[in-house]
Amino acid sequence: MRVLQLGNDNWEKKYTIPEDMEWHFNDFSFEEKKATKKKGIKSYDVILVTGKTNLTSDQLKKLKNLVSPYHVLYSSNLNTELDDHEKYFLKSIAAQKIKEEPQYLIDRLPIRYFSGQSGLRIFPSQLKLNEHVVKSYEFEEQGHLKVNLDTHNEWVNLGTYKSGVFIDPDKQINFWLSLKNFNFQVRLRIFIQQPGTDGDVKEQRVIDLSSFNKDEYFSQIEASDHYRTATLNLEVKGSGDLIIGVLHSRWGRDGAGNFIAGGQRIVNPQTRDDIAYYFNPGDLKPPLNVYFSGAREAEGFEAYFLFKGLKAPMLLFTDMRLNIGQFYDDEDNFFEQEIIKTIKSKLNELGFDESQLLVNGISMGTYPAIKYGAKMGAHAINVAKPLVNLGYIASRTALDRPDEFETMFDIDKGIGPATDRNDLKKIDENFWKEFDKQDLSKTRFFAGYMINDDYDDKAVKELKESPAVKQAAQFSAKGFLGRHNDDPQINYWFIDRLNELLREDFGRDNEKRN
Repeated sequence: MRVLQLGNDNWEKKYTIPEDMEWHFNDFSFEEKKATKKKGIKSYDVILVTGKTNLTSDQLKKLKNLVSPYHVLYSSNLNTELDDHEKYFLKSIAAQKIKEEPQYLIDRLPIRYFSGQSGLRIFPSQLKLNEHVVKSYEFEEQGHLKVNLDTHNEWVNLGTYKSGVFIDPDKQINFWLSLKNFNFQVRLRIFIQQPGTDGDVKEQRVIDLSSFNKDEYFSQIEASDHYRTATLNLEVKGSGDLIIGVLHSRWGRDGAGNFIAGGQRIVNPQTRDDIAYYFNPGDLKPPLNVYFSGAREAEGFEAYFLFKGLKAPMLLFTDMRLNIGQFYDDEDNFFEQEIIKTIKSKLNELGFDESQLLVNGISMGTYPAIKYGAKMGAHAINVAKPLVNLGYIASRTALDRPDEFETMFDIDKGIGPATDRNDLKKIDENFWKEFDKQDLSKTRFFAGYMINDDYDDKAVKELKESPAVKQAAQFSAKGFLGRHNDDPQINYWFIDRLNELLREDFGRDNEKRN
């Protein structure tokens, strides 16, 4: 880990620095002079600003390209000492105030500011139920198991997850359980096994899942310098019905963010389902690029480097529900309201309005990009492989995609009743009824689509027929031969349209800047 400290007092001489931490003190100017075209300055994992930096505006611009947002930490008493260039640097890199003692902070840096992200789902079908206590059970769909039992006011083992959890070296593990709890106390018992042991478990933790605080995970298994494995038991106390959702196991960052440093979550308190978002203020200049990740089996953010490279402010969303996400929507519109509220909050923070908003998405991410982008009257909606007829997609499963994407029925059930074809048609009718009345008169709309799309081959045709799109400032569609995932060229078309919008409407020439 490379750490750069800028300030007056060298912490390396006052505190203990871990052996695998490369500490640099006020030597950025020296490294800059040594740098050549072939061998530039290495990036930093963390920058600590503990005093005036004494760097020029140009040097701060170069330094910003060598560190990730939220990886810059600064002493809370610095504001009066810093000049405007330094203040801009801290704001544009989303620098965080130091709130801990130096030694404690130094020791925690490696488990907070590492590269990469990881998260996996453990489905309720993996829970081996205790037949002695469960009276009856049924799967509502892939992501939810409904059990009925009476524990007679005692704690009982409801079941053991068949899949163990691998704990990577030097990583914390966070657990999060989606749960509809009507009349139960619930806890997770974690058995942790060290490598090379005889199977005798000496370490275990019991985590209370009954309380709810969206800002805290149920458990953070502390990092260790070697790998470990964990077995998980679910224990309950109460009587009646309990609905158990997906159990999520994710790398933790000791409070520095979700998936990546700075990542935040939106959590539905009724179901404990969550969607994550990440905001990077970029250069603080218009526009704000919003991007909705597509379907992902591995949890985490998508297109981070693409949008970071554009330099403009960016807001990424990712949906961790079910096995690939749930199209950023739900039956009671909780996530719709919270996502729009989050976008508006970031626009306000930047001093922007909807005329400086670009909403983007590919595949699953096109549904929220189109639906919420239209509702907000965004300056532009830019999508590739649009999927908006979610009921129609499910109805095509039997003939067009047998044994593929059956999770679409589960997704539809989370948006509205989805027991027969009439219900599926109603889901799509509701989408178009709402979309058709939106005002797109100031919106540029780009849609790249697959001509033989085996998911939603009606999307672009119906978009063209929509009264809202007919009144749009611009609607441009480009077709590519093949089924939904046949031609990656459509992704490059999507990126070209994004750069076109930035160049033509906001004076950004990213080819020159990069």
